[in-house]
Amino acid sequence: MKKNYRHSSFVFLLILLLIFSTAFSIVSVEARKHHTRKSEIQHKHRKRQKNGSGNKATNYSNSPSPAPSPTPTPSHGFYPTQSPIFDILSFGAKGDGVSDDTKALEAAWEAACKVQGATLKIPEFQFLINPLTLQGPCMPNFVFQVDGILLAPPKVGSWPKSSLFQWLNFKWIHNFTIQGTGSLDGQGFNWWKLSQIDYFKVMKQSKSIPDMKPTVLRFYSSFNVTVRDIKIINSPQCHLKFDNSKGVKINNVTISAPESSPNTDGIHLQNTQDVEIHHSNIGTGDDCVSIQTGCSNIHVHHMNCGPGHGISLGGLGKDKSVACVSDIIVDNIILESTMYGARIKTWQVGVQNL
Repeated sequence: MKKNYRHSSFVFLLILLLIFSTAFSIVSVEARKHHTRKSEIQHKHRKRQKNGSGNKATNYSNSPSPAPSPTPTPSHGFYPTQSPIFDILSFGAKGDGVSDDTKALEAAWEAACKVQGATLKIPEFQFLINPLTLQGPCMPNFVFQVDGILLAPPKVGSWPKSSLFQWLNFKWIHNFTIQGTGSLDGQGFNWWKLSQIDYFKVMKQSKSIPDMKPTVLRFYSSFNVTVRDIKIINSPQCHLKFDNSKGVKINNVTISAPESSPNTDGIHLQNTQDVEIHHSNIGTGDDCVSIQTGCSNIHVHHMNCGPGHGISLGGLGKDKSVACVSDIIVDNIILESTMYGARIKTWQVGVQNL
C-alpha cells in the first residue's frame, strides 16, 4: 500500500506540472499579442501626430484622431490677392480723352503703391488728367507703364492756381521706373499763344490767367528713378524736371515741342546728383538740358539736341547767391539748329563755384 501511494503522488504532481506549463504558455502568448497590438496603436498615433504638424492626416477609422487646426486666413495687406498689374481702366477710367480720369489714376496709384514690384498700367487709350501729385514712399520696384496718352487740361483758365508749378508731380518715391511706348502731352499751345508782353497784359485784365506756367513731369526728393522710352511733348514750360533728387537715369526718351515755343526746356536739373542722360532726342526750342546749382556727377552723352539753345550750365548766381556745381560731363552730342553748343550762364555779381 505504501508503494502505491508514492506512485499516485508522483502521477498527481506530473499532472499539476503539465497544467501549470500549459497555462503559462497561454498567458505568454496573450501577453505577446497584447504587446504587439499596443505597439501598433502607438505607431499609428505617432504617425497621425506627425501628419497633423504639416502633412495631410491619414483617416484612421479604427481609432480616434484629434481635430485638425484651422487654416489661418491670409492678411490682404501683406498677401495681396490682386495681380501686381494695376490697369487704370479697372479703377473707373474712361480713356476717351474727354472724361476726367484723375480720380481713377489716383486710386490706381494708391493700390499699386502698396505692392512690391507692382505695375501701374496706362493702356493704349487717351486719358485726360488734371494736375496731380502722386506721392510715396511706395514699395520698391514700382513701374509706371505708359503705353497710352496722358493729356493735360488744354484750357489755361481751367488750371487751379495751387497747381501751376507742375502737371504731374512724383514726390518722395524710391526705386521707381516710368517707361512705355506712350506719351505725356502737356497741350501747351494755348499757353504759347501769349508772348511775354501780351501775357502780362492779359494777366492784369483777367483773374483767370495764371502768373506762371507748369512743368509737365516733375520729380521731387526722389531716389533711384529711371525714365525711359516714353515721349514728353508740348509742355507749357519745362518738360522734365528733377529737384532735390539722386540716382537718376534717363534713357531713350523723346522730348519735343515746336521751335517757337517759349521757355520749354527739355530736362531741368536742380540740387540733383548722380544723373546719366543718354541715347535720347530732345528738341524744344529752348535748352535741351539745363543744369542748375546744387548738381554734381552729371553725365550727358550720345544724344541728339535741337532745335533749341543747346546744353546749358546755369544760370548761376542769381540775386548774388552762391552757386555750386561739380563733375559735369557732356560728350558725344549731335547738335542741330541750336543757338549754342554747351555753355555756362552766370548772373552778374553772383558767386560761382564750378
